[in-house]
Amino acid sequence: MDNSDCLAGSSIVVAAAEDESIKAVKLAIGRGLGYAVLVGDEKVIVPSAEELGIADKVEIVHADTPQEAAVKACLCVREGRGSALMKGLANTSDFLHAILSKDSGLRTGRLLSHLAVMEIPGENHLSFCSDSGLNVAPDLAHKKEILRNAVEAIHALGFEHVNIACLAANERVDPRIPSTVDAAALAEAWRNGEFNDLPCGCTVEGPMAVDVMASREAAERKGIRSEIAGKVDLTIVPNIECGNVHCKTIVHYCHAQMAGIILGASVPVILVSRSDHAEGKFLSMALACIVSGGMSSSGEQHV
Repeated sequence: MDNSDCLAGSSIVVAAAEDESIKAVKLAIGRGLGYAVLVGDEKVIVPSAEELGIADKVEIVHADTPQEAAVKACLCVREGRGSALMKGLANTSDFLHAILSKDSGLRTGRLLSHLAVMEIPGENHLSFCSDSGLNVAPDLAHKKEILRNAVEAIHALGFEHVNIACLAANERVDPRIPSTVDAAALAEAWRNGEFNDLPCGCTVEGPMAVDVMASREAAERKGIRSEIAGKVDLTIVPNIECGNVHCKTIVHYCHAQMAGIILGASVPVILVSRSDHAEGKFLSMALACIVSGGMSSSGEQHV
């Protein structure tokens, strides 16, 4: 993913900033990020920022604890000092609690959902997946919100049409397999025009197994008529286990690059793993800034 030309004027607020997230900020600044606010223990942040040579390029906001850092970071975003929010050393539950706070958080009334984007070697397009990192077992109503969040973000990246596969174990609807029932219902909702108000067009099919999603030839061999087999942009997964395995398998066995953000708050949220290296965190920062910029330019209110 080459986002080097897309970050000018962007700003990131990092909650409970620590060495790895500060290294990611340095990468982002070196590639054109406009600004960063590092919130956390200044005894940790200042030496790290000075060692990395970016102390004069960031704003530092002191917080005594990671919990306080999460709250202060959200307040910075509410004040307009950041177009995206990133988790540093804060506990995930504390971080999300701060985002969802009625008094100081970033609530919009929409469901929060995770969107992953992968650049897979040998493929000529980006692959998106939702929700592989936040909603554990979404019901049909939640899946509709997940789809909406994802399509709006993908449109902000420049897509005018999104091909969407609702993933399941096979293409036949089976009442004993709830994922097939929900997938069929999502496709039916699309056919009935339920998603016509989205900012770009989309095609929704499901239930669809991975082989058909990935290959038109596989669809033909199985006798399945599909408009999007082999050219799927977005995969809607039935639950977090399926999404987690789907994305991590592609990353670790196919050597894909992956970035991810949380949608549904007032700005994109970067919820990185403790195992992510600085380059991986930078990719998620770049994704968040591009989505935020794309939505601002198109006048969309939510991410």
